[in-house]
Amino acid sequence: MLLSILLACKTTPEETIASLPVPEVWGATALEDQDSDPDVVEVHLTASETEILWSDDADDITEEVWAYNDVVPGPLIQAWLGQTIRVVFTNDLPDETTIHWHGLRIDDEMDGVPAIQDPIQPGETFTYEFTPPDSGTFWYHPHVRTHEQIERGLQGTLIVHEPDAPAVQERMFVLDDVSLNGDGSFESFEIGHMTSVHGRFGNTLLANGVNALNEPLSAELSADSSERWRIVNTANARTLYADVTNASWRVSAVDGTLLPEAYEPDWVQLPIGRRFDLEVIPDGSGEPVALRVLLPNTSGSFDEYPVFEGAVSADAGGAGWQDWPAEALPEAPSSFEQEVSLVFNNEADGNLAVWTINGDTWDEHEAIQVTGSTDSEILIVEKSGAEHPFHLHGQLFQVLERDGEPVDEPGLMDTVMVNPDEKLTIWTDFSNPGRWMTHCHILEHAEQGMMTEIVVSE
Repeated sequence: MLLSILLACKTTPEETIASLPVPEVWGATALEDQDSDPDVVEVHLTASETEILWSDDADDITEEVWAYNDVVPGPLIQAWLGQTIRVVFTNDLPDETTIHWHGLRIDDEMDGVPAIQDPIQPGETFTYEFTPPDSGTFWYHPHVRTHEQIERGLQGTLIVHEPDAPAVQERMFVLDDVSLNGDGSFESFEIGHMTSVHGRFGNTLLANGVNALNEPLSAELSADSSERWRIVNTANARTLYADVTNASWRVSAVDGTLLPEAYEPDWVQLPIGRRFDLEVIPDGSGEPVALRVLLPNTSGSFDEYPVFEGAVSADAGGAGWQDWPAEALPEAPSSFEQEVSLVFNNEADGNLAVWTINGDTWDEHEAIQVTGSTDSEILIVEKSGAEHPFHLHGQLFQVLERDGEPVDEPGLMDTVMVNPDEKLTIWTDFSNPGRWMTHCHILEHAEQGMMTEIVVSE
């Protein structure tokens, strides 16, 4: 119940919304509001085929991609907390599709899952409309042949801004990898043995749709204030790690939650779908401030790939940490009124791996029935020896234990890593009624069956 109470308190006076300019976010193409009503943000989004340069090779090699409004990643949708978002979406693709709003606790009819929404056919238009109850960094993508449509380029970001947050420079970093042939074309999307087991690992690292290994993204940073860097991992299967060099930095938000107490890690782990907001202050050395993607290597350490370098425009050292308008996180109850068990496993189907939750694939699953607004323990038991970024639609949760031991992983989350052969305990109160998909966000695992549905009663 405490989770519901906390999130229900996030309201904003209409007159405050109407008077606030929308922040400019570096690294993202923002959509313009098409509605003069201060309570509504209306944007128009079209999915279509286009061409983009991703290859390491000659400049004349382009890739045919699927894109929202002809850009990859898709344009930024942003609103103030309390505003209604209306997305008029047109499908100009040769295939049916939907849009799922990853991390948003909205009505299930707007969640973009084909089990509820009929897929949008080529040439059709559908209007998504919702009022997000939470501020934060979110993203959007299809939920039809997700492993192919995201890889082709259908992904974008959405920010719900806090009206009382500090006015600082914001930057968006969409991190992804794609699997390309030598001529720049996509490798086959057919799921074979290796991709069914491990998922599709890309051979080209992208930051904001650019092959950042050729030349890192760049900008000029000011030393007068800290900055807010929003980061999301949109890869098909690759867990990413990241850090910041030549700066003081800390985690100020996780998924859709500002943290009451920011923390300063050595690096952050980005399971697929996870978002982090970082607060960054140049350290005064005069060296460029870099965002690095870290990839584990066979020696047990990381290979380092700078994807952004920011030149410092003035002598650094005078800026201090900002005071973010974070609510206190609710404390977990000593006991739970209901329990949900999810067992992750796999089995062979000829040459392919099939992935199951509670022994069933999505095609044969039985929905899990739960009572809404009830403190609930979800126990996830991993039995396959593989890692799984677990994503729960329509709800937020807190991580309590790993293998029976309490852990300190602050924040209300919608995506969390489940490690091989691990028992993970999370807490939610199922405050949002409806039918909600839950699945592994390694997209080939989900395509091979690793999805189920939780039905939350009123």
